Amino acid sequence: MDYKTILVALGDDPARAARLQAALALCRYFGAGLVGLTATGTQLEPFRGAGEEAGKYAEQAAASLQHIVDENLAALQAAIASSAAGATCQQVVIEAEAGWALAMEGRFADLVLPPPLQAGDDAPPLMAEDAEYALLNAGRPMLLIPAGAVLTPQGHALVAWDGSQPAARAVSDALPLLALASHVTVVVVAGTDGEDEKEAGGERLLQWLAAHGVEAWLRIERGGQPGEVLLRLARDLGAGVLVAGGYGRSRLRQRVLGGTTRTLVRRAGVPLFMSH
Repeated sequence: MDYKTILVALGDDPARAARLQAALALCRYFGAGLVGLTATGTQLEPFRGAGEEAGKYAEQAAASLQHIVDENLAALQAAIASSAAGATCQQVVIEAEAGWALAMEGRFADLVLPPPLQAGDDAPPLMAEDAEYALLNAGRPMLLIPAGAVLTPQGHALVAWDGSQPAARAVSDALPLLALASHVTVVVVAGTDGEDEKEAGGERLLQWLAAHGVEAWLRIERGGQPGEVLLRLARDLGAGVLVAGGYGRSRLRQRVLGGTTRTLVRRAGVPLFMSH
């Protein structure tokens, strides 16, 4: 299955230009349609006790909302004009918070490109950012594009494998991208527990990929935190995309204790493909 509908967040953040260019590149490779999402946030009614001022407040809110919609559409049109993708596109405007809008609209897309998570980690443990919420609730894979990153589908793809359900889902969802890659490396970070089982699972994954026409090589890394190991390899090998399962354990535990997903989504300098 190829990606035929690409959903991209149009919110104004430092990574928007890179995200739009990646989405348009995917449209060119797969002949997909592009859906640009504008999430306006929840609009509150003017305070009813404001009297005659209520109408003025309502007009100001409507004008501010229209400015967001128009600015997002202009960014989408400018990206298309500078691209040779020739993709069909549309803008969808949803009066909701971005995470919820991405999750709901994402259920009717093949791939979701949300805004990246911020590098800091000051948010309360139970507060999901837009990308997290979309990953956990859309039922679709997501592709995080850091600011300044360039998606190179025909480059080197790095696949993180630990035998978990999210990892299996991510590899399956990423098959169209892996089929384009010039080189695919499956990485198993082996520790003291279940080392033989992980390595054997990596070999079986190579066989499964081969059955789908994807030739891959297995790389065993011994010791180290998986997230740190994957970031280092992505940098050293010049990976064009990193494929990984998201939240193999609870998001709260990842935020409190740390974890691979938390490390990757906040520090990956390359496009990050994830499924849950």
